[in-house]
Parts: sequence; C-alpha cells; structure tokens
Amino acid sequence: MGSIQLPNGDTRLYYQDRNNGSIIEVVISNAFTIGVYEASLVLVPSSQVRSNSPVAVSLVADGDNFLQVHTFFFSPENVLSQYYWETGVGIQGGADCLTCVTSKGFVGVAGSQMLYAMASSATSPPTLRVGFVSAGSPNTISEAVNTGSGWSVASLSS
Repeated sequence: MGSIQLPNGDTRLYYQDRNNGSIIEVVISNAFTIGVYEASLVLVPSSQVRSNSPVAVSLVADGDNFLQVHTFFFSPENVLSQYYWETGVGIQGGADCLTCVTSKGFVGVAGSQMLYAMASSATSPPTLRVGFVSAGSPNTISEAVNTGSGWSVASLSS
C-alpha cells in the first residue's frame, strides 16, 4: 500500500485489491479528520500486476502544484513496473510506456515484498528512485534511478 498527500492537502491511497488483483487509487479530499471519500478507480488492471505485489508511490511537486504521481509494483513476471499521472498528459503505463521503468525489464526476486519509491523536485528534471530486491543481486538492495535521461539500475555495495 502506498499513499501521497498533494500540496493542497488532498490524499491519494494506492493498494492491490485482494479480490481481483488490480491496483486501486482512492481519492480523499484531505486528511481523514476533515476530508471525505471522493472516488476510487482501477489504476492498473489485474493482468499487469503480480498477485500479492507490494505497491510504492512517489509525488513530484513544484510548490503548490503537483506535476507527477508515480505508482510502482511488480508484474506477474516479476518485472519492476510503473504507471504514472502527469499534468497535461494524463495516465501513462503498461507495456507500451517507453518512459516507464517497465520498459527496462528490471526483474525483482519472485515473492519479494521489498519496494520503495522516492522523488526529489530539488533537481531539474526531478529524480526518481525505486528500491527493490533485484533477481540479479538478490543479497542486497538495488535502486532503479531516473534523473531525466532514462532509467538505470545499481545495487548497494558495502
């Protein structure tokens, strides 16, 4: 499960539906103490998500505006995968998304629940980092990184 808070206070929750396996986005108008449920939608179809996949989310914001929301998960083939929403573009994702980490084919360890995501708007363009356990280096953490010129992966070394 992952969540973000938009600059205006709105909340987005992301989780894998236990009944059909899709990734759901829930829209809430602020913190639960003052906000209300507004909507939910299927963000990622179940055919593209591994059963019991972890979900990680990151937000790229510019002051009071949010520019991108990135959702990461594993495909049924354990490929690190991504859908994202971008201002002026809408939702991007799936096998045909050439700007998504999915297109790089980075494979995670089958069944691993380790997945994190972070974004930094301090750089231009923003930097995205996604941590996971790579099948190629299963005894450490790897990070897929995009600094604006595409995705690369590296493993943590001591």
